[in-house]
Amino acid sequence: MTSVQALDDTQRAVVQLLLKQGKSYHEIAELLGIDADAVRARSHAALDALGPPTAGFAASRRAEVADYLLGQQSDAAREATRDHLAESPAARAWARSVAAELRPLAGGDLPDIPDARESEPDENEDGGEPLREDGPRRSSRLGGILLLVGVAVVAAVVVILLVSGGGEDSATTSTSASTSTPSQQQQQQQAQTSAQPTPIAQINLHAANGSGAVGVAQVLATGNQRGLAILGQKLAPSTNTSAYAVWLYSSQSKAKLLGFVDPPVGKSGKFQNVIAVPAGADQYRELVVTREKGNPRQPGTIVLRGKLTLG
Repeated sequence: MTSVQALDDTQRAVVQLLLKQGKSYHEIAELLGIDADAVRARSHAALDALGPPTAGFAASRRAEVADYLLGQQSDAAREATRDHLAESPAARAWARSVAAELRPLAGGDLPDIPDARESEPDENEDGGEPLREDGPRRSSRLGGILLLVGVAVVAAVVVILLVSGGGEDSATTSTSASTSTPSQQQQQQQAQTSAQPTPIAQINLHAANGSGAVGVAQVLATGNQRGLAILGQKLAPSTNTSAYAVWLYSSQSKAKLLGFVDPPVGKSGKFQNVIAVPAGADQYRELVVTREKGNPRQPGTIVLRGKLTLG
């Protein structure tokens, strides 16, 4: 996830014309002398870059929600998108995160994101499944970090298991590794080193309210890019009126929303997210996880917090 100011010039210009001046895709196409589909593609690429990694949220649905947030739908399409947002926790989480990034440009005048319908289950069966994409993102500032998230999350899982007293399988791992010859082990280590993002810092997250919740975040680097692999457990499940969010935090008036926990926390009480580290992150003091209702402008109730260390 990135900020509006970090978008490339063409994407930022299109988003500004759509939100600040209320232009349509066709009007912008005439101004730029290009096809309206190309304008739409640029705007979708911009919102994909602004949004968090997605789970259970197909690329075609993201395009519909992007049109909705940018005010580019007919009345019928707008109602259909609102229905989908009311039914899909993943769609709502993505839309809320993107709306938080767009709001400074739109002056607060963005379509509302509906709450969950009463018929939606209060809990998901498992909020601890790895994040995955249903389609390719058109634009991403995370690059190799997202492609290799599985490796990074496994490393962080080991850390959080140690915190909670797990890790019984370590002997099995050592035995398997010992069966390889020294040359094979060296080749495997070289391949892993060249492919994996490098952990450069760790942030231990502690319960802020005496709940017993625990979490950990690893700061990962690949090239000039940094990301956060965040895990939490022993959390109360998300409901159809509340969700968890991740923030950079110094105070209630100085905080930056990084994204909503996606998938929501289920009966397992666990979550794991991978989020890009935005420019200027080092000006904040803490990394916090909050429980939110609606589309927040400021952090809600802080559940987990830890001193921000970026390596």
